[in-house]
Amino acid sequence: MVPSLLSDGCSYPPSKLLEIFYTNSPMMMGIVELLQEDDYADIRFLSHNSATASFFNLPGESLEGKTLSELSLDSCVIEDIVGYYQQCKDNQDCISFEYEQRTDFGCKWLLVTLNYLWLGDQDNPEFSYLIRDITERKKAEIKRLEAERRNRELQLIEPIFEVILAGYWDWNLQDNTEYLSPGFKKMFGYEDDELENHPDTWQDLILPEDLPGTLEAIHNHLNSPATVPFYREVRYRHKTGATVWIICSGQVIEWDELGNPSRIIGCHIDITNQKEAELSLRQINQELETFLENAPVLISRFDMEGRYLRVNPTFAQALNQKPLELLGQSFYDLLPDSVIRIFKQRLQRVTETLEPLQVEDELCINGVTKNFQTILFPVLENQAVAGFWGISEDITEQKQKALALQDSEQRYRTIIETTLEGVWLLNAEEITEFVNDRMAQMLGYTSSEMIGKPLTAFVAGDKKESIRQQIRNRRKGTGAQNIYRFCHKDNFDVWVIVSTTPLQDSQGNYQGCIGLLTDITNMIQIQDALRLSKLQLSSVLNSSLDGIMAFASIRDAKGEIVDFEYLIANPASCEMTGKTVEELVGKRLLEVMPGHQEDGLFDYYVQVVESGEPGTREFYYNHEGLNSWFENIAVKLGDGFAVTFRDITPIKNYQATLETTNQELQKRLQDLRERHSEMQTLSQISDFLQACLTVKEACQVVATFMTSLFADCSGGIFQMKDSSHRLENLAQWGEGLYSKLEFSHQDCWGLRRGRLHRMAEHHGELRCSHLSSIPEGATTYCLPMVAQGETLGLFYLMVPPNLELSSSKRQLAQTVAEQLGLAIANLNLRQTLRQQSIRDGLTGLYNRRHFEDTLEQEIERAKSNQTALSLVMLDVDHFKNFNDTYGHDAGDHVLQSISQCLKKHLRVCDIVCRYGGEELVVILPGRDLETARTIAERLRHEIVQLSLYYENQLLGQVSASFGVANFPEDGDSPLTLFQAADRALYQAKARGRNQVVLANPGFPPEAVKPDVE
Repeated sequence: MVPSLLSDGCSYPPSKLLEIFYTNSPMMMGIVELLQEDDYADIRFLSHNSATASFFNLPGESLEGKTLSELSLDSCVIEDIVGYYQQCKDNQDCISFEYEQRTDFGCKWLLVTLNYLWLGDQDNPEFSYLIRDITERKKAEIKRLEAERRNRELQLIEPIFEVILAGYWDWNLQDNTEYLSPGFKKMFGYEDDELENHPDTWQDLILPEDLPGTLEAIHNHLNSPATVPFYREVRYRHKTGATVWIICSGQVIEWDELGNPSRIIGCHIDITNQKEAELSLRQINQELETFLENAPVLISRFDMEGRYLRVNPTFAQALNQKPLELLGQSFYDLLPDSVIRIFKQRLQRVTETLEPLQVEDELCINGVTKNFQTILFPVLENQAVAGFWGISEDITEQKQKALALQDSEQRYRTIIETTLEGVWLLNAEEITEFVNDRMAQMLGYTSSEMIGKPLTAFVAGDKKESIRQQIRNRRKGTGAQNIYRFCHKDNFDVWVIVSTTPLQDSQGNYQGCIGLLTDITNMIQIQDALRLSKLQLSSVLNSSLDGIMAFASIRDAKGEIVDFEYLIANPASCEMTGKTVEELVGKRLLEVMPGHQEDGLFDYYVQVVESGEPGTREFYYNHEGLNSWFENIAVKLGDGFAVTFRDITPIKNYQATLETTNQELQKRLQDLRERHSEMQTLSQISDFLQACLTVKEACQVVATFMTSLFADCSGGIFQMKDSSHRLENLAQWGEGLYSKLEFSHQDCWGLRRGRLHRMAEHHGELRCSHLSSIPEGATTYCLPMVAQGETLGLFYLMVPPNLELSSSKRQLAQTVAEQLGLAIANLNLRQTLRQQSIRDGLTGLYNRRHFEDTLEQEIERAKSNQTALSLVMLDVDHFKNFNDTYGHDAGDHVLQSISQCLKKHLRVCDIVCRYGGEELVVILPGRDLETARTIAERLRHEIVQLSLYYENQLLGQVSASFGVANFPEDGDSPLTLFQAADRALYQAKARGRNQVVLANPGFPPEAVKPDVE
């Protein structure tokens, strides 16, 4: 029983569905043959789907005729695969096997199912294959087995580490997971459930200063696991906050497919007690070593034979040798025989008494005689003397103090000669008895030139009497300090401070005086320069155009600054502040100008004084009648500050004007850039619209560009349906449309008025009925798309709250609507012209030109896809009688009715055309000859069942003759296929009409002579 194939949908036979599945399946499928010749065996592809070619990295290419060897498969893999094919042939049954295939993208696990088919034309066994990618399943299985293995290892290792009080860790580097044993966590005071098993856990516990070095050691081991071990002492933080010393070691035990380390295991051992003991012992040794190295006394240790075992630097330095040079030497080789005999006696005494012995010696070392005080005490080992320690102190200096006292007078004289002060000794007659070299140099003389001359010989004439009076005062026994001007040998003044002390004998008689003179010529010159500087500063202050003031700090009992006192104010500062000098100097800052407190200037000055850092500030001052901008520089000056300031109000006004102008220029420049960008976008839209084929495509193109033209806005494009006055949405953009997708043109005020309609609810404007619940504060714009006086649709735009379209943006929206309207009108006109070029004006069917083009395309498609194709031609029987009897209008009605009948009972994908006159033709894609014959019989039956009336008159029964041809059996080209169907139609006419005749390739055209109607 033939299933009904006449329906509105396009259905495919099972073979077609299998072909689609085979072509598009992600699994690899196909047919291969087994090649065997002597020792050679291989697999050759006979057919395959696209998934097979893609697997071998040859998408779109054919593998037919190629072998696995030619596809660069490993020979061992090919040998294994051939074995499975041989097994499938021997068993004559399906078999399945898994194997691993290496590709450019990594390793793939494949599940192969083979089915033996038959022996081919060359007696080679042929098989079908079905291959699925099971890589992910294999990886999951490998991970499961790895986890099970790791758990077994942990169950064996953890008890061992518990016994030796160590912690175990296992780090998976690929997925960065790490197992930390309970012993590991217990080592730091935590239970197993208190710490997460993750690398971050131990990195958080390790001391920050030890972490970089530990990570570097791990990195070095991972780079060279065979040559660089991972073994390191690190410090961790215990739960209690204490430091735990750990020996950490590890080893890479697994690598991935590329040879990179993928797993490292290791253990932690607590060495805190050992470390603390080592640190304590090291500290004691360090302290002892420090004492020996830095002790100012001579320390040595020697054995029973007198060989030095240890000496400190002081001891070696006393002997003019280095410590290492003395080790191993015997003091018998360093000391004279007389000393050695005494020293042996002393050591014998210590050995016998086992008590320390203190002695003093005078030794000549390297030609230098020194005095030493020495203590000798024994070193006992197993209750026997094994050596001696000797501690000696150089007391040479103490011995020499007595001699130093004897030389004190000579040293005193040396001091006088070398002092930087001048020393002058006068006798009772004011004659110079002694001057030191410094005094003589001060006045440009030598000591011998000054001795024997009176003091007045070196003083200017106008100062001689004053000098004499001072000397007379000294006779009374009082000392004094005065400033005098002496005359240099080169005739310039030398200013000195003279401190004189009278000299008296035991009876109190004046014997003369001694004076200490300090040269202050440079100081006098500096004072003169300072006076000149003050005059210059006063001139600068009075002539400066900047305001200059100086202030002294006023502090409270706690030492905190509470105000400042004016010290200096130049004329410019008085003019800027509107005050006189008298109103400022001596007054307090906050009393004269309290606005400094409100504007924070007072705190700013306090910070300058307290920190010592200078400061620069611009500020606006609007107090005490001032209304100006100032710029000042404040610097610390003693316990106060100095400030320089100027009025910058004109500059600030100019800057404000300039900034406003720049902002306006920037805004206009930005507007120009936006307009340029919008024009470029409109140009792009125009280019794309010219390339669009349908109205929907044009609307979608425009919607794509709207997000750049109207940022943050949403909207849509609606098209007016033909003659229904309803609109449907073809495209939209943004987050929400907030409008019905289909509505009547009466629902939009913009369409009803024929111009832009703006709606903002907070302004109380009319709301279109097609709008849904828009966000509060949003604004909508409805712009009709009109071209040549015809409304074609609606351009709808929704602007979100807090955003308003500028006038230029509204004009842009109007331009887009107009441009899109013209594009839709052009597309409608183009579609109308195309339909007129391919449609028959009477029946509405495709015309002969379209038929010829379509038939050629369908034959090429059938050749490419190897699918069936049939052609049906039909001719209305006795059509001339209808025209003669009822008129041509009735004949036209018959053709229109039959055309509607054909379109009603054929698929959408079937093509019905009017070839000419009363001849019609039907192209049936995917239909074989038998199916096409059935369809033709159905159509013939439906035509016979028609009851046609024209102007209330029954036209009588209508029938048609059919000729059916199939590709490629009846014709492999458009011409031959058409001729075959035409011959079959003529044969149906010849056999009596109202019947279906199949094409007969052997039936000649001249055998049919239909009668002429």
